[in-house]
Amino acid sequence: MKHSNARFMPRATRFSPLAAAISSTLAASFAASAQQAPQPAPGLGLDEIVVTAQKRSENLQSVPISIQAIDSKKLSDLQVASFDDYARFLPSLSVQSYGPSNAQLYVRGVTNGGDGVHVGSQPLVGIYLDEMPVTTIAQNLDVHVYDMARVEALSGPQGTLFGASSMSGTVRLITNKPDPTKTESGFDVTGEYFTAGDPGGKIEGFVNFPVGETAAIRLVGWSEHDGGYINVVRSSPQYYPASGVARDNAQFVEKNSNYVDTAGGRAALKVNLNERWTVTPMLMAQSQTAHGQFAYTPYPVTLNPTNPDGSPRTPMTLGGTGDLNVARYHDEINRDNWWMGTLVVEGKIAALDLTYAGGYIKRDTYSVGDYSDYSLFYDVYYSSTPNSYGNIFVDKNGKVISPAQTVVGWNHFTKESHELRLATPTSWKVHGVVGYFWQRQFNDIQYHYAIDNLSPAVSVDGQPGTLWYEKAYRTDRDRALFTDWTWDITSRLALTGGVRAFHYDNTITGFFGFGAYPGPIGLDTSFAGENLCFPGSANPADKTMPCQNLDYRATKSSETHRVNLTYKFDDDRMAYATWSTGFRPGGINRSVVIPPYNADYLANFELGAKTSWFEHRLRLNAALFYERWKDAQFAYPGPQGVNIVINAGRAAIKGVEADLHWRATEGLTLSTSATYLDAKLLTNVCHRPSADLSCSEAGNEVFAPAGSRLPVSSKFKGNAIARYEWSAGDYRAHAQAAAVYQTDALAALRIHDQGVLGSQPAYGTLDVALGVGHSSWTTEFYVQNLFDKRGESIRYTTCATSTCRLVNVIPIRPRLVGLTFGERF
Repeated sequence: MKHSNARFMPRATRFSPLAAAISSTLAASFAASAQQAPQPAPGLGLDEIVVTAQKRSENLQSVPISIQAIDSKKLSDLQVASFDDYARFLPSLSVQSYGPSNAQLYVRGVTNGGDGVHVGSQPLVGIYLDEMPVTTIAQNLDVHVYDMARVEALSGPQGTLFGASSMSGTVRLITNKPDPTKTESGFDVTGEYFTAGDPGGKIEGFVNFPVGETAAIRLVGWSEHDGGYINVVRSSPQYYPASGVARDNAQFVEKNSNYVDTAGGRAALKVNLNERWTVTPMLMAQSQTAHGQFAYTPYPVTLNPTNPDGSPRTPMTLGGTGDLNVARYHDEINRDNWWMGTLVVEGKIAALDLTYAGGYIKRDTYSVGDYSDYSLFYDVYYSSTPNSYGNIFVDKNGKVISPAQTVVGWNHFTKESHELRLATPTSWKVHGVVGYFWQRQFNDIQYHYAIDNLSPAVSVDGQPGTLWYEKAYRTDRDRALFTDWTWDITSRLALTGGVRAFHYDNTITGFFGFGAYPGPIGLDTSFAGENLCFPGSANPADKTMPCQNLDYRATKSSETHRVNLTYKFDDDRMAYATWSTGFRPGGINRSVVIPPYNADYLANFELGAKTSWFEHRLRLNAALFYERWKDAQFAYPGPQGVNIVINAGRAAIKGVEADLHWRATEGLTLSTSATYLDAKLLTNVCHRPSADLSCSEAGNEVFAPAGSRLPVSSKFKGNAIARYEWSAGDYRAHAQAAAVYQTDALAALRIHDQGVLGSQPAYGTLDVALGVGHSSWTTEFYVQNLFDKRGESIRYTTCATSTCRLVNVIPIRPRLVGLTFGERF
């Protein structure tokens, strides 16, 4: 793999040319505005948080939904800049993150740990940027968080108002909008370094300026470099036993290899056409390049290959390479470039509010991954069999070569959505919203599992050097009618009911598998490859695939529901009861021998309360919930490591979530939020469909028995934040401490996987910050993960645990020390 010159630049200076554009924008903003932003008057009441969880602007405390919201000030106070940052402080949210732009979200423990594959289940959690759904099949957008109004996390099924991918919850990123009434601007410059790694930093800026009296433009830009902290170290002596080829990684040794460069911008225009109509178009783009591997291998594994006669060969040890160290055998990279455009039109027709929200996303990713651990484990597995897996790897002259594989992937993704809704005034005794939603997602997927100098006779036809090839076109279409109405029975009691009628139509076509080479035992060409292509499907004009062995469709119509009863004791305290349902569309497996899987459903029963006390100085919200998951989609690695999705019975999740905010004194604010979960299977999960879920049929087996705990999510996750602000003459100062703690989590659902992977241990972190400001500027010194804890984000192996036993651990970020300076105008 060729190295770009940027790879060898001093890392502290690796910033995008966008920084120059930001500087120019800020210079213009300085000239446009010399006025100082007014400071809020001191007071003891907590600030009101406005949310749009019900498709209209409301006080958080007035919405009968369990919502955890982080407003603009708190996002800044907690140094939130990325997906992983805000996920830490949302206790109902669990994350499986393989690195930047490679994360899956789960709410309230509804997960089996097998999502995130391009040809697999749709996500369980919907993600919105303003009014635009930006949920993707795999690899959620890692939107840089800057100049955001708030982040909202809606717990429980939101399928009535937010659709298919909101089965267990919805996360919404709300941007600051253009404001025609004022000119304002600002910038923030940050330098930071990992005490166990390299330095980094970021430059961010925004400017808002009116255009006449009825319009405004808001420009936002950022450029960020994150230093690395994972070291690629020299491996112990190793070899591929079937061929005898040595395995060495001397040329790939590198300290702090996993650095990331991110740059992007946002431009929005708001035009008040008149007193009743407003148009807001927005463009946003981001480019991110992540280098290296974000996992390390702390646990050693010994391999004991044998000869065909059973006699032992020289053993090998993998892993156990030390703290934040890993042995890799190829350069790795992940590039993620995307842009999106949205248009929101808001207006009034008589007394009714009409909203149109449309958007389009175009995303292209490119990745190179080291897959040689997979190659080694299978080589050892088959080394005792003559003429097996390893011996087929020869070049065009018949010379034995290394079987080490590299995965090279390209993905082209587009998404278009439109929503039109009409809402009545909330002052009506019976008020509500009715709307129509349409969405189309398209994913062009291409992966090469390549071996250097591989013989054309073994390669997939038309793809030289490729042992296994995937080329698929996936299209997911959704449309829905939805309505949600509230009847104010009295001034205190309200009844709400909603329904969403939907139809999905999902298709996939393409090719996956080996070439036509018949192969020995190591290549199961009966499962996937050219041997399974449809007759007459070869198209000489199409150079992207040798033939077609994928052509499936999944379609269905159904509906989801919500019923809510709310009682207000007074203006500051209310209680509610909710029954709601969510769904996730069914889909297609890649193999012709595995049938499609059906939609799964979630039913939610919830009791909650929202209260404010002591003249709004204290806010306490809580919810008790019980959720039943029916026909749960469960993914596991099948033959050749290809993921298979089945409907695996039922599960139940019960728990409680609460948050408390207290303005103890004029300067001291305390807050805490926490979630407790008890998430378990109600039925067995079987290897194959079982009529009575006993898994007792011949050839069947129990993957996970009834009563098993669901993976990924901790039973308890919580945080506590204390912030003290005071004045010293003309200066303002603050000190803050933020603690996060979560209990252990299972890495996988299957019994065998748990035996290899174990569980992710409990951990806690502490962040501290100290800052000072004067007039329009502020500066802050902060330390994240003060005690440098090695909490784990995820554990995984590179193939099925029956073969691959080397555990890869992606840790939370190590101790990070930073200094930031910002100014507002």
